[in-house]
Amino acid sequence: MRATDLLGATVYAIDGQPVGTVRDLRFEARPGDRPGAKVRYRLTALECGPIGIAHRLGYARREDLRGPWPLTPLLRRLTGRSLIVRWSDITRISGGRIEIGRRREELSHPPERQP
Repeated sequence: MRATDLLGATVYAIDGQPVGTVRDLRFEARPGDRPGAKVRYRLTALECGPIGIAHRLGYARREDLRGPWPLTPLLRRLTGRSLIVRWSDITRISGGRIEIGRRREELSHPPERQP
């Protein structure tokens, strides 16, 4: 599976309600299993949101990004509306549809950024 198979896919909750579109992937770094081995990355979660431009510009992760005053607070607010879907909650991936074993209300938002 490739990242392009996931990005842009629509996530649906167990009750069939849409959660959002996959805008970002979250990975966890793990040390290699032997001395001198490279770090391995494991997909841990999908970040789903209504609007992707803020994610593509990096406002979902980087606190140090500065832009025109009216846009920066708006883009940060949009990324805060995203929902985190743990990889372990995914029950089915088919085409552009991802189904999860949770209800939308059970999902969490990304952690707040420090000013």
